Amino acid sequence: MSVASNPIQQRMELLAEKWEAAVSTPGVQIVRIHAEESEKDMVDTFSTYLLGIDTPNRDIPIIFESIYHDDEQYTEALLDELKKLIEIWNTANKDTVSIRTEPIAWEVNYSLIKKDNPAFVFVENMNRLANYLSLGDGIYLVAILRVSFVEPQQFNLWLEYAVKAGMHEKFKLLIYDTSPNPFFDKIAGKFPEEIITLYPELDMGNAMQQVAAMGNPNDPAVQYRQAFIKLMQAIEKRKESDAQQWADNCIDIAYNNLEKNPYWIGQVIAVYAALANDQVGYKNYGKAIRFANEGIDAAQQTKSLIRDEFIYRKFIAQAIMLRASLYTVNKDWELAVKDFETSADHYLFTNDTILAMEACRMAGYCNQKYGDINAACKWLSKAIECSRQIPAHIVKYTTFAGIIEMLIEINNEKFVSREEVEAIAENVYGKDWMKEILNWKKPHYEQVNDPSQAVIGE
Repeated sequence: MSVASNPIQQRMELLAEKWEAAVSTPGVQIVRIHAEESEKDMVDTFSTYLLGIDTPNRDIPIIFESIYHDDEQYTEALLDELKKLIEIWNTANKDTVSIRTEPIAWEVNYSLIKKDNPAFVFVENMNRLANYLSLGDGIYLVAILRVSFVEPQQFNLWLEYAVKAGMHEKFKLLIYDTSPNPFFDKIAGKFPEEIITLYPELDMGNAMQQVAAMGNPNDPAVQYRQAFIKLMQAIEKRKESDAQQWADNCIDIAYNNLEKNPYWIGQVIAVYAALANDQVGYKNYGKAIRFANEGIDAAQQTKSLIRDEFIYRKFIAQAIMLRASLYTVNKDWELAVKDFETSADHYLFTNDTILAMEACRMAGYCNQKYGDINAACKWLSKAIECSRQIPAHIVKYTTFAGIIEMLIEINNEKFVSREEVEAIAENVYGKDWMKEILNWKKPHYEQVNDPSQAVIGE
């Protein structure tokens, strides 16, 4: 199969062409990619695509992932990221790299401050870096802002400061939002010459069907992929009867091939999870729980089908945790507690640390709601133990903040002391850890404590 026949690659190249046209438009300082919800993953991947050395793109992208709290904090965080990235570039082992890379004899200057413009020092540093790099025609230094924020309006003000700071013709900012959350509509309208909006228009629904159809049409895996894609599209379009039809198709294919390969049972579990989540969208939680029960029944079959205990316990944990989340929607705390604790035990056994931590967190949450504070703290302390096994730069993007929040709120030191909680939080988030704890559930952070929302996001 040639690269050109890959529908995902085709769309990535289409997006790259649109990018080249947008970034080279005279006077443009910021490129805003405004995507449909179904295009989110492709747009996020596009940032990495720009980094590739085996692509036609010749721009110099730098991905910034700092969280925005306020103007001064964000600007300083961006400069710190830039400084660290240059240090990594200059000190990395080049022996295994096939292309020649020269060190960057340039340093971040924190003193380039301009009164009444908190973004100026970052923009000016990037302007000077662009000048230092002496980029050729059609090549740009691009700051990709993968930013999380609480108040979109505040971050938009920072972007306005960035525009007013004045950008070098070779320096551009890349931001992106989606149709359901058009964070940058107003500022794009306010600066139509400086901010250009790129619409991907990738037709991802058709792309997924094309991907699913790749391969031998008589191959059960191909047939299953096609049916599953149509199931997901029916769910997205809120066509319940069509969703059930394609789900039945998927389950038939999986069971027909179970004797040849017992791992097909995982596809049955996935289908019932999709159907359960679909019913959450209709707020039909009773029916969602019935589908979850079907998924658990399928998962229990793995004990006799798959010898590897680590594998079948992961299947069981996944299925039970979905039902646990549904029980929380109905505020059936006793049943939710039982399921989350069971899931946590399975995940702890299989060393799935992040999922174990989340199951422990929810076991703590539901025990608290059920009125058993000691049990809540016991499970939250287990969640803390799980977090110690996860690198700090990873754990900060999990629901870890929710664990700290509950422990501080409950203030029960039977299993873990307040001092220990604060020390762990500071190790992950730094001295301003309390800001993260206070803000973790607010817009654009996506981690949520409302279990009904968590189910939909599975």
